[in-house]
Amino acid sequence: MGLVATHPPGVAWSDSRAFDQATPLLGRALLAECAESLAIRDADTAITWAQLVALTESTARRMTAHGVRRGHVVSVQLPNWWEAIVASWAVWRLGAVLNPITPIYRGSELRTIFAMAKPALVLTPGEFGSTDYLGMTSTALRDSQVDAAVCAIRPERSDGEVLGAGSQQGIELPQLDTLSVDDVSVLMFTSGTTGRPKGVLHSQRTLLYEAWSIAERFALHEPVVFMPSPLTHITGLLYGILLPVLTRGSVVLQDRWETERAVDIVEGEGCTFCVGATPFLSGLVEEYRRRGITSTLGGFVCGGADVPPAVIEEADRVMGTTAVRAYGLTELPTLTCGLPDEPIARRCADDGLLIGSSQARLVNLVDGVGELEARGPEMFLGYLDPRDNDAAFTKDGWFRTGDLAAMDGNRVRIAGRSKDIIVRGGENLSPIEVENIIRDMEFVTDVAVVGVPDVVLGERACAIVVVDGPPPTLEEIRAFLDTRQLARQKAPEHLLVTPSLPRTPSGKVQKYVLRDWAAQRLASGEGESR
Repeated sequence: MGLVATHPPGVAWSDSRAFDQATPLLGRALLAECAESLAIRDADTAITWAQLVALTESTARRMTAHGVRRGHVVSVQLPNWWEAIVASWAVWRLGAVLNPITPIYRGSELRTIFAMAKPALVLTPGEFGSTDYLGMTSTALRDSQVDAAVCAIRPERSDGEVLGAGSQQGIELPQLDTLSVDDVSVLMFTSGTTGRPKGVLHSQRTLLYEAWSIAERFALHEPVVFMPSPLTHITGLLYGILLPVLTRGSVVLQDRWETERAVDIVEGEGCTFCVGATPFLSGLVEEYRRRGITSTLGGFVCGGADVPPAVIEEADRVMGTTAVRAYGLTELPTLTCGLPDEPIARRCADDGLLIGSSQARLVNLVDGVGELEARGPEMFLGYLDPRDNDAAFTKDGWFRTGDLAAMDGNRVRIAGRSKDIIVRGGENLSPIEVENIIRDMEFVTDVAVVGVPDVVLGERACAIVVVDGPPPTLEEIRAFLDTRQLARQKAPEHLLVTPSLPRTPSGKVQKYVLRDWAAQRLASGEGESR
């Protein structure tokens, strides 16, 4: 018995019925026409569709040898390597549940995720960058009291796992036609306003529908997808792993973001399409401007953080790329997306039109802006902890996004967030977990972490501290967070000191006040930044 939906959809979406075959079966169907066509290319390896299907089968058998069965959770924390895609397909080949974990997470986050997901198997790099992932994973599993097998991929030592190696022919796999598209197949954790991660449950049907909706909007056929976003993020999962199999396309992976290298990859491989956060697009614009060339990228869907209109305009003028804005969440990955054939002024003006048969509505309107609620075929199947569903859904089944928006027909413009989540470069950062650690520092008596606008990343975190002694420096705060094994991307990049924090009569910090205050102080040169 595996994970089950905790909030099944209350609507039968007719346009999602076509997605009745799981990803491994879709891949097998491509072999008649695309067997020798490129499916994946990373920095070192090219994989054809025939090789991808064969590697999926052999890897699924190796996972079975490690004890993975239908319904089990497999945690995958891999960079953008071909092995991340093969591992995902293999998990689904077994009817198991993929738990993707972004490589930026460290011991603190891993302990929480493992304790909640209870994986049967964890796939991790031996080392990547300067981090010993194998040691970090083993320690986190032990601290979480989770008994899971661990496989190190591309290890520095010779005792790690080579995906697809060995025939393992004696191990039987489930029949392909028994794989369900409606069972929970993905468990992905997203930060919540309480600082406690929430496990988001998706099926093959919800995710395949979503990937198809973007392919349809851009009329994609055999695209060469450039994917710098982590394959273990909802963006990479949808458009790096699923979209190519729906469009007979291929994906070209970048495992570390370097702008110059990104342009080399795009132009060298003739990439034609990308979905990514604002920093990726703005970085590409600047590098293409420096080189004085246009791009092979025909389309770029930009979301995950605030998208300045200037970035969309510059992509068109400098790169010759049609960029559109989009809005979504892990729970409902793309609610809106611009149309590529619209005038650029229209593409810059809002966050696009509703996707497919998705629906949106506003409640508690004030001057045309209200709280955004949504539902649709790609909506998740509830949270891992059913108690999280109570605040997330209305009584009639609409999902409360936590964001503020204005609507004009089926067009949506996001006006702000009612949540306190900071969106830095497409990654959701929970302030409360950072605040709880900073409060443990000497002389810190109170602290709030808020997002302040940033033209590249959308937002950066600013720590506002109250002290009863010498205030810490920004580097001291970041070093202290490192000792608690918090992902470095979550560390504040601005610091302000104040005598007190504004609070409501009930004692809650008024963060909307602090956001404006912090932005003004930083703009005037006060505080410390990095």
